[in-house]
Amino acid sequence: MTVFLAAFLLFTVFSIFFIRRALNWLGTSYKFQLFGKMITCVDTHEKVLALTYDDGPNPPYTDSLLDILRKFDAKATFFTVGENVENNVGTARRMISEGHELGNHSYSHKRLVGTRLETIRSEIQKADDVLSGLGIRSNILFRAPYGLKRIRLPWELARRQKTNVLWNVDPKDYQSLNSEEIASFVISNVKPGSIVLFHDGGGDRTQTVAATEIVIQQLQHEGYQFKTVTELMALQA
Repeated sequence: MTVFLAAFLLFTVFSIFFIRRALNWLGTSYKFQLFGKMITCVDTHEKVLALTYDDGPNPPYTDSLLDILRKFDAKATFFTVGENVENNVGTARRMISEGHELGNHSYSHKRLVGTRLETIRSEIQKADDVLSGLGIRSNILFRAPYGLKRIRLPWELARRQKTNVLWNVDPKDYQSLNSEEIASFVISNVKPGSIVLFHDGGGDRTQTVAATEIVIQQLQHEGYQFKTVTELMALQA
């Protein structure tokens, strides 16, 4: 009996360990999503890419980014937080009027893993409602807060026929105070069809603004064009 109990306990411990590892992998993998559609880049031979910005709008940094994008006639996709849009409607309207794409990054930037399905649904729907209130009628793209997904969130996104847009180039601009390092990482790692992760929200983004100008100048010189994510997806080879 003692041997059986010890074996059972050992099996239980290993099972819990395996399940936790599996859940962590499902939550953070950029290679696989259990339900629905997820993209990290687009397979194309054209020299195009998408700059994406998370967590805004966040004046004055978002407005400075818009100035730079307009200066270079470049388009971007902003994965906005619903409550930040409500607090900065003027900036959000400017994004739309200048031809940029607004995506759903949840309503309050909660982690949508390890939480109730009702919370997931509310965070997605409330953010969609805010964007719809600005006149956005097309299928609104989604990006999971922190890029975390696991099981319930992908299931809900699949039910809503929403694409979860992640990235394949992450310069971790939220950690660096050096705009040249941020820009150098992006320039060295992009390829045709890349999706670049930047942040315009969450604090002082002076370094991201400066890095964006460096990136656009250099990559335009190399022949790249900057598209919205939806435009990029339309070029899938």
